[in-house]
Amino acid sequence: MEFSDKLIDELPGKFNRRKFLKILMMASSAAAIDWTGFGALADSIPDKKGFPIVVIGAGLGGLVSAAYLSRHGFDVTLMEQHSIPGGYATTFDRGDFTFDVSLHATVAEHAMPQMILTDLGIWDQLKVAYTPELRRIITPNFDLTLPAKNPEGVKKEVSRVFPHETQGIYNFYTEMEQVISELWSGKRFKFSMMEKLEKLSLEQWMSLHVTDPDVKYCMAIFSGYYGLSPSRINALFYAIATGEYLVHGGQYYKTRSQDLSNTLADCIEKNNGIIQYNTQVEHILFDQNNSIKAVMDSTGKKYPAKAVIANCSVPVLLNRMVPKKFVPLDFARQIQKRNTSLSSFVVWLGLNKRIHVIKDYEIDLAQNTNMNEAGLFSKNDLADSGIGITLYDNLFKDYSAPGKSTISIMCLSDFTPWKKFEKDYFNNQKDAYDREKERIARAFIKRIEQKLIPGLSDSIEVMEIGTPLTNMFYTSNPEGAIYGFNRDMPHLEAKTPIKGLYLASAWSHGGGYTPVMMAGRETAKLVLKDFII
Repeated sequence: MEFSDKLIDELPGKFNRRKFLKILMMASSAAAIDWTGFGALADSIPDKKGFPIVVIGAGLGGLVSAAYLSRHGFDVTLMEQHSIPGGYATTFDRGDFTFDVSLHATVAEHAMPQMILTDLGIWDQLKVAYTPELRRIITPNFDLTLPAKNPEGVKKEVSRVFPHETQGIYNFYTEMEQVISELWSGKRFKFSMMEKLEKLSLEQWMSLHVTDPDVKYCMAIFSGYYGLSPSRINALFYAIATGEYLVHGGQYYKTRSQDLSNTLADCIEKNNGIIQYNTQVEHILFDQNNSIKAVMDSTGKKYPAKAVIANCSVPVLLNRMVPKKFVPLDFARQIQKRNTSLSSFVVWLGLNKRIHVIKDYEIDLAQNTNMNEAGLFSKNDLADSGIGITLYDNLFKDYSAPGKSTISIMCLSDFTPWKKFEKDYFNNQKDAYDREKERIARAFIKRIEQKLIPGLSDSIEVMEIGTPLTNMFYTSNPEGAIYGFNRDMPHLEAKTPIKGLYLASAWSHGGGYTPVMMAGRETAKLVLKDFII
């Protein structure tokens, strides 16, 4: 699941937010308004073709940057190591099934993605489906479903199961709604909830209202998707990210996330931008004035550039692509202090029949309600982890081929249990690795059979399993990180201390579909501002 956490970084400091709120209100009232100011800025640069820009990586951040720049007449080359655009926003085919690599739900309509895609002139080419519920939560102690686009319904459902915490439940979700009202509507209250929450962790915020661990589990149910425990997640960050789901409901790009990535790629190419697929960047080249002059791929071909936007991982960028003499020591140390985020373990199932016994779309199947760091995933045996189950055919009709079903099973994973397989994996010696990942997958399937879908294993036509090593292979992200760096430190600036080098990825701006799309827009605009100066 993906969240708009980048909004936190759009609104830094002690509440200098009024200008941003004004922009949002203007944009929501008139889609044709150049709310980013990008058009006016681009128009002030007469020699656009004399300012070549290379974007490294066709994840959503890189795609959005390249789409903005090409749409406004700049000479843009987007270099991508994979054969398709999208990064984690991609799909793959196996037999009759098309599996989504990452997307379960996001918030696009009535939110920042719609604004960005409308600004690019491509929103009308996309469609979204709304999830039927926010999430069903099943633990050994309770089973409840959080309704979609219904904050009052969420309060009532959680209170129904935990009547002894009713007042605290209502207060917690009401405060979350207030944050969304302050942010998106510009409403003013006697006391600003945003100011209150930016000083607290999620755990501290919940503890102001409730004490029951089971209730806290429900309140913090989405924290696993940020890769940090409630004691380490900022409360304001969580309130904005989860509040958008609470108010707007979860959404899914139809028919798959690949449609979003392909639409952005088409926008680039229709505006004369160039996308080089299956192209590995080797080095960024500098001239005698320490300014970027080109990017060289692994074949030795050079692409002229006066600026480079890096949508790739920051560690790979600085350790391989940029000569060390151009990396300031302070900047290198700042990067070294950061830890990579968690990765993921995903089982994709293509079934030879429809699943009628379950009507829910997303289900959290937990072994316990432990929400500390160890509770996010099992450090002893990943097979004991809580899992998220997505039944895609309960989202919209004809998701799968007639008479078939598509399911994914997902849990977070750190890299530790996979490190021992790394060398053999990249030497294509995968027997032990394959046995381990199938053992874990079968344990998850057995648990689902016992709790939710009897006979599931007998219906499997296709099974694919992705691990942190799979993520490393396709994205080159260290340790298969899915959110870039951990969110327990401030995000990096889009503008690096290396002249002409900019960042627009989860590694700089935080993971998730919305954050990286916002990163792409912000960074492309920053490049133009610096060029004018």
